[in-house]
Amino acid sequence: MQRLQALFWLVLLCLATPVLAQTIMERLVTPGPLSNAHARLEAKCASCHSSFAKEAQNSKCLSCHKGVATDIASRTRFHGKFTPARTGTCKSCHSDHKGRANNLVQLNQATFNHAFTEFELTGAHKRAKCSSCHRGIDYRGRPRDCAGCHGPFDPHKGQLGRNCKNCHNTNAWKPVTGFNHAATKFPLTGAHRSASCASCHAGQRWHPGATCISCHARDDAHKGSRGTNCASCHTTASWGSATFDHSSTGFPLIGGHASASCAGCHGAGNVNKHPSRDCYACHARDDSHKGQNGTNCASCHNPRSWTQTSFDHDKMTRFALKGAHRTIACQACHKQPPKEVKPPVTCFGCHVQDDAHKGGNGQDCARCHTSTSWKLANFDHNTMTKFPLAGKHASAKCEVCHTSPPQELKLTGQCLSCHAKDDKHQGKLGPNCETCHSATGWTTQVRFEHDLTRFPLLGKHAQLTCVACHADKTFSAKGTTCAACHVDDHHKGSLGTPAPCQTCHNSVDWKAWRFDHDTQTKFALTGRHQGLICSACHTRPGDPAKIGNQCVDCHRRNDPHRGGFGDDCQRCHVTSGFGEILVRNRKPGG
Repeated sequence: MQRLQALFWLVLLCLATPVLAQTIMERLVTPGPLSNAHARLEAKCASCHSSFAKEAQNSKCLSCHKGVATDIASRTRFHGKFTPARTGTCKSCHSDHKGRANNLVQLNQATFNHAFTEFELTGAHKRAKCSSCHRGIDYRGRPRDCAGCHGPFDPHKGQLGRNCKNCHNTNAWKPVTGFNHAATKFPLTGAHRSASCASCHAGQRWHPGATCISCHARDDAHKGSRGTNCASCHTTASWGSATFDHSSTGFPLIGGHASASCAGCHGAGNVNKHPSRDCYACHARDDSHKGQNGTNCASCHNPRSWTQTSFDHDKMTRFALKGAHRTIACQACHKQPPKEVKPPVTCFGCHVQDDAHKGGNGQDCARCHTSTSWKLANFDHNTMTKFPLAGKHASAKCEVCHTSPPQELKLTGQCLSCHAKDDKHQGKLGPNCETCHSATGWTTQVRFEHDLTRFPLLGKHAQLTCVACHADKTFSAKGTTCAACHVDDHHKGSLGTPAPCQTCHNSVDWKAWRFDHDTQTKFALTGRHQGLICSACHTRPGDPAKIGNQCVDCHRRNDPHRGGFGDDCQRCHVTSGFGEILVRNRKPGG
């Protein structure tokens, strides 16, 4: 009876508070206690479970185990690479409610494939126990770099960084085989290749100097007298076999220098470390010229033999020897030591006494003469001046134009500079004679394009000689109108002044004139006016256009009415006959 009552009250309580009822029911149906890792969640079923939603359990797990969730999303580490772990349910491997002593991580260390992690086991790592790296149950948070595990055992004390695999490998910590010394500033060559690391890096000193003297100072037999650049003589192959290439100094030993002893120039004990490279510094006592030719001995001498001299005048001076200059002795030009007097490099400087022109043609002798022979002169007026010789100029002698020395008389390229006295035009046509004349024939080949002027030659004008119009031979402009040349003897100015001859006449034939009074004027010729000569009406000088076109303008003196009927004659008369009267019908009442 008491049990029934207790059950009754329990049911009544569940009906009153559904949430409490759910909690009590879950506690009543729990399969067993949680493991120690989840013990704190014993009373919080909703942390791992969702009522009536078994598929939501994975998301509950991953909401706490965020690292695993990240691995699955990025497909890294064990849960991201192992397909069952990535696609299955968490509880398939990590089942709970089996008591406090239950181990949630069901890991078989003997069969676990470490390749599914981010650290594949190679070399000695394959033989290591899991517990040597994974202390306790921390399988996921272990470091993957060498120094993360082996840092406390680093004999270099961190001086060479944390990337141990630059030198070591997983097969065996010793010997060191993976370090490429060539990647440093000191590649190992010669005997250095067989030296142990500690012979240079004693006491974990990993950054020694990269110079020979930094390690071999105690081996220097020269006690520093040759400087610190051991490599200039010694090599890494063998310290005892020294060699020195004197060419590296900028002074290669050739000829007699090759057999000289070092002390011959550098003195005993290398007291003169940097002797002068100048010949004169060593051989001044051997100078047979006593310094007169300067100190540049190499310009003539060479180290193979001091007595065998060679001097290339073409390359070593500003005056190349050509022609007759190559055969003369040096003393012919170099009469005094070069330090006192330097011979000139111009022709005139040496040959002034040979100048037959006495300076009249200037000092540029090379324009006409050559070094082959002074007497064989050659001057090309066409290419060497601005006035090529053409026509009659080519046969003229130099003196015809060059009547005075060039410095006194400078000729221009204009004709008038020589032919002013021959100008028949008295200078009125300007200085450009070549417009009409040529050097081939001054008077026989005259050319002038009159059609390019303002007065082209047409008809009878084209047949005339120049002087027919230009009688004074000045050939100045005459004007472009007919009246400029032709006096109006026929019309006496009755058709205008100056007469507009071209209105009726043309240059082909003066007498073949043509004038249409009906269309070219405002007074058409009708009746008796037709057939009259021009002078019948145009009796007085003046502009014909100003003559009136009324009858009375010409016939006023013939008016029998004496002006009684006004000036409008054509009201009654016609041009066919003055006596014919035109009768007009009058309007009624008119």
